[in-house]
Amino acid sequence: MTEIILASSSARRQEMMSWLGVPFEIVPSNFEEEAVRYSDFEDPDDYVATIATGKALAVSAQHPDALIIASDTMVFLLNKVYGKPKNLEDARAMIRELRGNTHTVVTAVVMIDGITGEKRAEIVKSEVTFFEFGDQELESYIATSEPYDKAGGYALQGYAKRFVREVKGSAMNIVGFPILTVRDMLEELGVPIDVDIERSVFEKTGYQS
Repeated sequence: MTEIILASSSARRQEMMSWLGVPFEIVPSNFEEEAVRYSDFEDPDDYVATIATGKALAVSAQHPDALIIASDTMVFLLNKVYGKPKNLEDARAMIRELRGNTHTVVTAVVMIDGITGEKRAEIVKSEVTFFEFGDQELESYIATSEPYDKAGGYALQGYAKRFVREVKGSAMNIVGFPILTVRDMLEELGVPIDVDIERSVFEKTGYQS
């Protein structure tokens, strides 16, 4: 089997990738995603896909005979993008703007098979509606370590779950790795997946997808 590399330093993505039951290596990408400016794009999907593609290409250049999997997740509200908070004040501002509103979570998954030259790219979108909640709850939340390495400053599976009124679409996409889409893409590239991933996701998270 072709060597599979997950181009991510995210512990959560690594964990979810392991649910598929296929061997893989971890090689975080050194792609400078900050150099990709949201203002240069008319379509948020293109912005996220460009970053994910950059991550994949950077690792593929180092491992040309491997199958590379890269992804990127961003949160959007009223044409504004929310990545990972830079600091406490940034996290506070993000959550303040998201509360009481419905935002969109967009993940791009890109795969490059270095042996065959085949490429796959998929965009997955979900919607999340937050309850209105007070400043005291907000301050309690940003005092935790949760906001600082998550797009939008929150993790669906963490403390912030209590802020969520409604989810539409893939919950795993909101977590940051739409595992059913990853499964389908791998199978299209000839990687057999023998795990019942829908069942596994439900057993591990309580979500259907």
